Amino acid sequence: MKKKTIVALLSMPALAIATAGAQTSTPVKSQYDIGGAKPDDGKEGPRGVVLGDGLTLFPYFNAAVGNDDNLFLANTSKKSSSVQTFNPGLRLEAKSQSSLLTFDLDGRIGRYSSSSADNYSDLTAAASADIVADSSLGFRFFLDHERGHDPRGSTDRGSSDKPDEFDRNGFSALLAYGANDAIGRVEVELGTFRKRYQNNRAFTLASDRDGDNFAGRFFWRIAPKTYAVFEAREDKMDYSLSTSLQDSKERRYMVGLTWDATDATSGTAKVGRIQKNFSAASIPDFSGTGWEVGINWSPMTYSKVGLNTQKTFGESTGVGDFTLSKRYSATWTHDWDSRLSTQAFISRSDDDFVRNVRDDSTDTLGFKVNYKLQRWLTLGGEYTYTDRSSNVTGFSYKRSQYMFTVGATL
Repeated sequence: MKKKTIVALLSMPALAIATAGAQTSTPVKSQYDIGGAKPDDGKEGPRGVVLGDGLTLFPYFNAAVGNDDNLFLANTSKKSSSVQTFNPGLRLEAKSQSSLLTFDLDGRIGRYSSSSADNYSDLTAAASADIVADSSLGFRFFLDHERGHDPRGSTDRGSSDKPDEFDRNGFSALLAYGANDAIGRVEVELGTFRKRYQNNRAFTLASDRDGDNFAGRFFWRIAPKTYAVFEAREDKMDYSLSTSLQDSKERRYMVGLTWDATDATSGTAKVGRIQKNFSAASIPDFSGTGWEVGINWSPMTYSKVGLNTQKTFGESTGVGDFTLSKRYSATWTHDWDSRLSTQAFISRSDDDFVRNVRDDSTDTLGFKVNYKLQRWLTLGGEYTYTDRSSNVTGFSYKRSQYMFTVGATL
């Protein structure tokens, strides 16, 4: 029997960006089809290797070569280098009538011709399980490990002769009750992570931390494909250094709408109160208005526009108690024909370093083009320009990056 769609959380962890002291996350639509199924868009994707009944392996490999004219995000004396990146990976999927189990392994290797000390070899491994117990009850479990790095210049910690390397382990679980067509639906989610830096300990020791989060959401159908959403979230940060003053709890109380009203538009818009309360009495707490908005518009089947904005917190990496960030972005993706596609994007980040005089504004714009030589082989190119303005001398910078890319699947 075909199972009904189960509501579940797709809110991703905060995405680290190459902006000193700033973090962000992209708000996404709070519902999905079991196993992440999407409507067929007519494109032929990777075929994978069938290993057994419902078991498929999808390997891939991406590579790029290009140039970065400001490797360390410097205001003066910029360091330029040619760059080569390699991205091997695989996904293993096990599907049944009521579940999808996945395992992902993703490698990221970078080589700099003018600065070999900044070469990196990162790895992410993740496993997930989407399980439909019945037509009104679903579960999602997610487990991941990341061995990554913070590029030099991307944080406000002290400078070393190598990037800061870290290990991060995380787990999350979600229970969703209520089919998509129900009047009311509920989500309950919890998660935890542990992040530890592996080198440059004179500068990174204070950044080791554990995190726990909890979220509850209630959806009330007010139209056939539109829901009012009420959400409460708490994120707890516990730094391992006993003398740290950064231990805190972040709370978000949001109300808004999530909709998939037509084939052309879908999205989520939430607004509410955000709070950051520190354990240390010497650091003032913060409370103010926050928002999360993500809207997708497809005026034509081959052209899509995405708009996102958010006001949120970022953990301090050396300046201020934390950052209060307002972020705005727009992306336009267009398929010119079955082989040629382009993507243009622009974003703005306004970062206030709380209890510090520093304020940054970062503008990024870019363009990508991909040409599918074969179903399994794609060539491309991309250009990204970043301009950060700061009211503190020495923190402004400009950066240009261009890359030529090749991607292969089965």
